[in-house]
Amino acid sequence: MSNDAYHHGNLRSALIEAALRLVERGGPPSVSLRAVAREVGVSQAAPYAHFRDKRALMSAIAALGFERLRDRLREAERAGCENLTELGKAYLAFAHDNPGLYGLMFGPETEVDPADPALAQAGREAFAILARSSARPGDEDPGDPGPVAAWALVHGLALLSMSGRLPVGADEAPDRVLTLLQPGIDAHRGEADAG
Repeated sequence: MSNDAYHHGNLRSALIEAALRLVERGGPPSVSLRAVAREVGVSQAAPYAHFRDKRALMSAIAALGFERLRDRLREAERAGCENLTELGKAYLAFAHDNPGLYGLMFGPETEVDPADPALAQAGREAFAILARSSARPGDEDPGDPGPVAAWALVHGLALLSMSGRLPVGADEAPDRVLTLLQPGIDAHRGEADAG
């Protein structure tokens, strides 16, 4: 992309994509507004027209990550994979395909601003897809433990798998671990009918 293209509104996206490449290569410490400007080929001052500081840029990257996770989960839903086991597989695949981005999405608040509106919205949208597979039908209770249990399992499994901390055997078929949660989620969802 030439510098001329940036004058037509593409600079913000180019900066985010460049920072994402840096995150995937060297993690969040490798990102600075100066490094991103260098990567894109613009002046060191140019990123400041779009991001007040590194944390704002990192929040935009994390928001993009949650949007991509949401899209991956939606694709699985559209393909008829509405149970937690199948959605969990899509979640794990996303984490493995994007290790640096995934780490940033769930990283410390010193890296990203959880109150950033775009980041908060994208996170809620991704969570809502898992929630549909694990909440009691018709129950709008935000404290429903089903969705929290579902997210805790897939997130924990992703972190253990990516860090190489799963025991031998479980590391080769993490979806077998996912299938163990499905009966519990099904029982939880059935409580709405029984109550």
